Amino acid sequence: MVGTGGRSKGCRTCRRRKVKCDEGKPLCDRCHKAGFECGGYVEFVQFIDETSRLKSKILRRAPSPAVTSRPLYCSESPLEHAINFNFSFNSYFPLTVNPSWNENEIMTTHLLLGIFDWNGDSTSPHATWDSILLSQDNETELSTASIRALSTVYFGKMNKQPRLMREGAKQYADALKMLQIKLQWQEQAIGDDVLIAIILLATYELICLTHPKAWLSHYKGLAKLMMLRGPHRHQSGVGLALMPTIRSCIALGYLVERKRCFLEEPAWKTIPWAKRGLDSKTPTDTLHDVLCDIPGILEDLSGALSWTPNVPGNIEFTSWFIPQVLSTLESLYSWRWDWESRFPNSTFITTPVEYDIDTISLPPSPFKSIIWFRDPNRATELIVYNALRLILTRTLQITGVQQEDIQLQGVSDPLLPMEGNRNDIATEICRMVSYHLSCFRRSSGAFILVFPLNVAYLHLDPNSTAIRSWLESVMAVIADSHGFEIGRSENTPRKASDVHGGLQ
Repeated sequence: MVGTGGRSKGCRTCRRRKVKCDEGKPLCDRCHKAGFECGGYVEFVQFIDETSRLKSKILRRAPSPAVTSRPLYCSESPLEHAINFNFSFNSYFPLTVNPSWNENEIMTTHLLLGIFDWNGDSTSPHATWDSILLSQDNETELSTASIRALSTVYFGKMNKQPRLMREGAKQYADALKMLQIKLQWQEQAIGDDVLIAIILLATYELICLTHPKAWLSHYKGLAKLMMLRGPHRHQSGVGLALMPTIRSCIALGYLVERKRCFLEEPAWKTIPWAKRGLDSKTPTDTLHDVLCDIPGILEDLSGALSWTPNVPGNIEFTSWFIPQVLSTLESLYSWRWDWESRFPNSTFITTPVEYDIDTISLPPSPFKSIIWFRDPNRATELIVYNALRLILTRTLQITGVQQEDIQLQGVSDPLLPMEGNRNDIATEICRMVSYHLSCFRRSSGAFILVFPLNVAYLHLDPNSTAIRSWLESVMAVIADSHGFEIGRSENTPRKASDVHGGLQ
């Protein structure tokens, strides 16, 4: 039983790896030599130990009675679907693990540890999500109501408790009503509280998927508010701290719709970091610069594909469009070379069997080797890089530009620029899954995987049936074990036209 006498006194990491720990203090020397981050020691119930590091001033009053409301950006309400979920789940563990905590505190801490426990790069100017959310303790604020809705539904889904799922749906309706009121006043609408709330409400939709595109509607609403705020409001404080999350959410929303994103404008790539200097941008920030350019490329491509062969201007379009894509791809490759130079020892190759114990119900791996990371930030950056590379190289192929990819013989692992074909790159993304779904990453790793895995699926060789079948099973794990319904195969795009405007 967890926390009883006789249990190994080794560090968390060694216990997860099922190896003998040298029990060095304060950190294990075995982890250091193996290149792992030592998780420290625990001598009593692990859930209590993990949460004790967080502030306990979290959401102490029960939410006000929920009012059914339509989602702000959708034409129809998702709440009917959320409230009428038909579950046949077993009871979750009692909420009396620590009697001094109430349900709200436990569920919010569970959310922070599961999805938002992201420490970030130590050199980054961005605050951590848990510090941002823990500061939202005003009972009248929209962000507080949004935290309650998300934490309740996430806890209910992860612990198979329909009562909490229904309660979370009511709280979500209440938060939507508060959001509608705030948006009637511009000064309140462009406040930090609204930005935080919309991100949380969009995450709620990614988990519940109460309406097929409700999450996208929230992202589009977030984009409108960002345009009203302007880049200068994001030079410090919460505005700057939220930039990585905001830019990725907005850019992905525009990418799905293949519409040009305002974040591609130079002002949005420079002004937020101007006070600290552009050299303060992290590798993630620089990678997001490229991400924000891609929706516009896809919009131009979609327009060109709708033309008839002899339409006037076709040649002129190709003459400027192809160089634009090549320039963006060159920026992406430059980012990758710089990343390789700055973090030369951030990855290593291992066997999937060794780490099966660290994953949640993953199907047997079809790979002889997988890619492991020493830092979760590097893992996120590299898998997103691969997804962007696939989109850009496919765009060039659609326009008739064939790159001379190096075949997989004696090349680097992970792949460097110009190495491997599209199937190789997609396979490399799949070989990173075990790390992202390991218990070191909790559900935050699953959250990060949704976009890259969908891009990988579109670019895998149709004959790679074993890998494709395995990938579909992984997406089911993301939905069943980590809560993200958006990851389930029937809820995600399954044809290249969803990304490339209609041409396979």
